[in-house]
Amino acid sequence: MKRILTLAIAVLASAGAAIAANWQIRDIDILVQLRGDGTALIREIWDMNANEGTEVYIPRENLGDIEISSFTVQDESGRSFVSEDYWNTNRSLEAKAGRCGINDTGRGVELCWGLGSYGDHVFTIQYIMSNAVKSLNDYDMLHLQLVNDRMAAAPEHVRVRIEAPGRQIDDSWVRMWGFGFYGTTAFAEDGSVIFESTEPFSRNSSVIALLRFDKGYFHSPSEQNRDFEEVLSRAMEGADFGDEEESPSLMDILGSFLGMILAFIAVLVVSKKLAAAQKRKLLGCDPKDIAWSRDVPFDGDIYCTDYVLDTFGAKRAANAIASAIILRLVQKNYILVSTDDRDRVELSFNELADRSKLDEHENALLAMMLEASGSDHILQNKEFSRWSSKSRNQNVIRNWADKIQSEAGVSLLKNGFMAGRRFTVKGQAESQKALGFKKFLEEFTLIDERETIEVGLWQDYLVFGALFGIAERVAKQLKDINPQVFEEVVCCPPDVYFNVLRMNDLLSRSITNARYVSPEVATQSRGGFGGVSSFGGGGGFSGGGHGGGVR
Repeated sequence: MKRILTLAIAVLASAGAAIAANWQIRDIDILVQLRGDGTALIREIWDMNANEGTEVYIPRENLGDIEISSFTVQDESGRSFVSEDYWNTNRSLEAKAGRCGINDTGRGVELCWGLGSYGDHVFTIQYIMSNAVKSLNDYDMLHLQLVNDRMAAAPEHVRVRIEAPGRQIDDSWVRMWGFGFYGTTAFAEDGSVIFESTEPFSRNSSVIALLRFDKGYFHSPSEQNRDFEEVLSRAMEGADFGDEEESPSLMDILGSFLGMILAFIAVLVVSKKLAAAQKRKLLGCDPKDIAWSRDVPFDGDIYCTDYVLDTFGAKRAANAIASAIILRLVQKNYILVSTDDRDRVELSFNELADRSKLDEHENALLAMMLEASGSDHILQNKEFSRWSSKSRNQNVIRNWADKIQSEAGVSLLKNGFMAGRRFTVKGQAESQKALGFKKFLEEFTLIDERETIEVGLWQDYLVFGALFGIAERVAKQLKDINPQVFEEVVCCPPDVYFNVLRMNDLLSRSITNARYVSPEVATQSRGGFGGVSSFGGGGGFSGGGHGGGVR
């Protein structure tokens, strides 16, 4: 177990780090051309939208003997920016328009250019990075962070292509590994290698490329007295390519567990996406006209609420219902979180708790997790992998997921919320309340009377925040209202809790895509032959940094 798990299992639908509302990065496309002397010519194309700030910047740190030069910028019109020897960040939008420069920060540099105007832009930047390729005792290598983490707006898609003009990059003399993001790595037919994301980035995503080259092509003056195995060993710390040979954290274990559940849900549940006119008729009003509501819908029934959210296409993470259930299991003290003698967090189960007080679905999920944990009742990766690989257990998961969906519909019919396939007047009112409650939790930062929220409702708010896919936003506002009470409710220090939420954002994105990595692909990826990237690992890189974007 490598990462903090405190209450992580309780919030697997967390929405993750907030993205700046006034700007976005739709795509970053990067080309790295490696020259024989170890120099890299880098071209980046940023497709973005911004409605605030005066400039775009990219921090580049951990440079060592690397130098960055020949920085140029063009906008979508083809206009080339004026390059300045000294970049003054304290200027207006107009003063920076059409200009670019390199800002020395003392820790490294920032590549900066003027935003020019608000709205959509496509910027093409180019620069040269000397000594990018390192000459080791036994191999040559490229180990760069090409996209930073902690950007104010996380990119929706990233693609990196690396080539060596004059020679095909293939597995006859090159091995490659990708870290920091969920995606693919591949030797392309055109003789390049490609790293590409398969899901939107979150705040902690980045792109770290590690390539190992046989000696002979590069003659870089940047020499390091060490073997490549030392580099790879450090980079592999915290890495997980989906194989069982490593020991992933309990976050990864639970992610795989819920991923299988949600894969079955995706196959079994009929899509409820409706045309706008159908939604208005079914709901009794236009969803856009619903005002916020402070009342917990359906008397706290997350299954009926989940059914309504799916019916009306409310945007959220696909693993929301399982996440909300697990949160309640933690709140009810059925799932326990503790630390071992090395302060590593362990997930276990309270066998003294009265399980008769749980509903059928809570009991079933807890039973699956408990059985997977083995005789010591501490969930371990290999125990879970063996348990989940059996067809009998796959059927258990499938039936559990299917039953939640079908029984939610039955409950709505039985309690008069639906008649046939339509909502009754009573059902429309409660459905409007559910959508209004989601809107309330999304917007209650703007509500003056938020300080009057009863402490007893906080746990419900956190559960429904998970169900709505906005757990981090809800948690932040509750913490702002009363930090002391918040810590008592979540049962851990706030900084730990929010760190867990950020990791869960990445996990929930991965779960949503139900990425399954076969043992063959995992082995291939770990060996450097292409396949999938690892979100963790990649340490020891050059050229990266934290942050960047519009400011």
